[in-house]
Amino acid sequence: MICVPIKNKNINTIIKKLIISQKNADLTEIFFDEISNINVEKLKKIFNKKNKPIIYKSYGYLPYLEQVLAFAPEYIDLDINTSIKIINFVKKISPKTKIIISYHNFETTPPINVLEALIKKMKQKKADIFKIATYANEISDSIKILSFLSTKKQLDIICLAMGKYGKITRATGHLLGNYLMYAPLDEKDKTASGQIILKELKKCHLK
Repeated sequence: MICVPIKNKNINTIIKKLIISQKNADLTEIFFDEISNINVEKLKKIFNKKNKPIIYKSYGYLPYLEQVLAFAPEYIDLDINTSIKIINFVKKISPKTKIIISYHNFETTPPINVLEALIKKMKQKKADIFKIATYANEISDSIKILSFLSTKKQLDIICLAMGKYGKITRATGHLLGNYLMYAPLDEKDKTASGQIILKELKKCHLK
């Protein structure tokens, strides 16, 4: 699946991008916590336009959580260091929302034994989907991530590498079992280094 990330403070811009995303991708990730003066009316405007699954990229802020989860998004992405108290709160408020537990390393790609330990910790945090995003300082880091991904076919997992050397993981990860891949609508919408824009990623997936 291809997911379009949307990170913007303006509600009207988000809605415009959501409509485009839903016509061209499988699901949309929205950084709801970034919206200026978020409230129920603004959320209604977004969810009224929803016709495909949404990922709520969350920073774990309780006031925002309760407001957004009231609309039962299909997924929520929580950092690996999110407390179990917050995770239990999510499950209580919106039990059908699948929890993505994510780990981001913006400097390097850890060794395999560390990646394995991260998966174990994510299981303890009750993850439905496991996400590991590291930084590739060289092509061997991307090969490491792809190799690790290939051993986790029993899990719903997302493994990718950021940076210019990480692009190969974004272009080919779906072939090794990645649950989804992120692709912004255009260059200015990138939410992480090395992301491939939607029209280019779709070409990769057709090969």
